[in-house]
This record gives sequence, structure tokens and C-alpha cells, in this order.
Amino acid sequence: GGKAGLGGLVEVTDPATYSALAYAPPGVPPPDAKLPLIIVLHGAAKNELDVWNLANPQGEHAGLAPSLLAAGTAPAGLREGFAMVAPYAKGKRSFYEEPRSKVLQFVEWVCSDAGRAAGCPDVDPSRVFLFGFSDGATVGVELLTSKRFAGGVIAAYGFTGTLPPKALQRLRDVPVWVFHSADDVIFPVSCADKLVAGLRGVNSKDVVRYSRFDKDQEGFTGDVRGHSTGITASKDPEVYKWLLSL
Repeated sequence: GGKAGLGGLVEVTDPATYSALAYAPPGVPPPDAKLPLIIVLHGAAKNELDVWNLANPQGEHAGLAPSLLAAGTAPAGLREGFAMVAPYAKGKRSFYEEPRSKVLQFVEWVCSDAGRAAGCPDVDPSRVFLFGFSDGATVGVELLTSKRFAGGVIAAYGFTGTLPPKALQRLRDVPVWVFHSADDVIFPVSCADKLVAGLRGVNSKDVVRYSRFDKDQEGFTGDVRGHSTGITASKDPEVYKWLLSL
């Protein structure tokens, strides 16, 4: 297994891709019950520290699931109902600078015998969800086109263009909950508006939710105003109920 730390988090490393923080709920699940898994993709930062940077409640990635679990403030639905694995783009600004195939390779490793031997939780490979914030959201939408994930939470999405028809077809009927704030000074809300309109345009089922806030829910100001929806979504108990319902 991996190196244990706060809040039941352990450090795990796939030598071919990333180090990550992994979490499984306390208590032993029944032998036939594999956990649903949330893969958390962080946003841009310096990422010069080790992987425990993700768990620091005052750190660059404060407010996302790893730091909430470390601080004991995660919603019960997350803490009790899911495995969570958060890879770390060490030495890069974000996963935006990484090959998409490398992130998918990491997800397959997490779900493999090798991943479990390294300390990853025993998960249901058909119930893997993606949570992406900022650059992690932008990459996350691209990864959702792989059909590898059972659904996604996309907070502060940053692609300013329009997704090509082929990508939208691959996203057809994939459950996605988008979070964005209208006063986001880093990625304009039009990014999310366009994404949601595109998804709703191709879907045959009502599987897209959109939480579009008028103003920052976390009190962020200045050059990060409005860019806090990853925190808002991570601590929302409804998000975990919704994922379990998929």
C-alpha cells in the first residue's frame, strides 16, 4: 500500500504516469461491493511541492475533495460513499500540458491489480466519475469523449471555442453537471454556456445539469473572483447524491 496521511488519504504512485492521493471510506465493504470512484483533476497552479500539496487546506488546491477529506470537512456522501483518487501534475501548471492518453492510462492503472497493489481502493470500473476544476475541467470534457466515465462534474470550464460536432456526438447522453459563476474573471461564463448548449443540443436524454451562479459563492475577490466553483461543487452534498443516482 501507499504512504498514509490525513483523513484516510494515502499516497499512491504509478511509475508510468502520476503520483496521486487516494481515499476509500473507513470500514470494510462487503466482498461483492466495489466502490464507485471519483477521479479529481485539479486546476492550474505552481505544483512544485509533493503530492500532499493537494491535501493542504491552505494550499494551491484548497477546497477540492482531497483537502476536504484531509480537513474532515468533506460531505458525508463523499466521505462514506466513494473512493476518490486525485492525480497530481507535479512540475506542470496543470493536466492541460499533459497528453490526454496519459491521464486515461493512469485511470486504467487505478482500476487494475497493479493499482490496488500500490494502495488504490478496490473500485467498480464501470462506475468511474470525473471531477474537473478549471484546467482540469477543460481537460475533463475532452476525457469524457472517451466514454470511459459514467459521468462528470465540470467546474469553471475554460475552453472558449465551440466543441466540434464529432466531440459532441461522443458526449451525447453522458451525464454532466456543469458549475460556473457569471463573475469568473479567469474563464468567462460564456465557456460553460456554450458547452451546456452544445451538450443539450445533441442529447436524447435530460442528463445535463447547470449551476450558473450570478456571483462567487466563496467570497473570492480580485484576480480570482468568480473562479471558485470547484470548491462550491466539491462541498455540495447534492453532487454526490446525483453521481450515485447515475
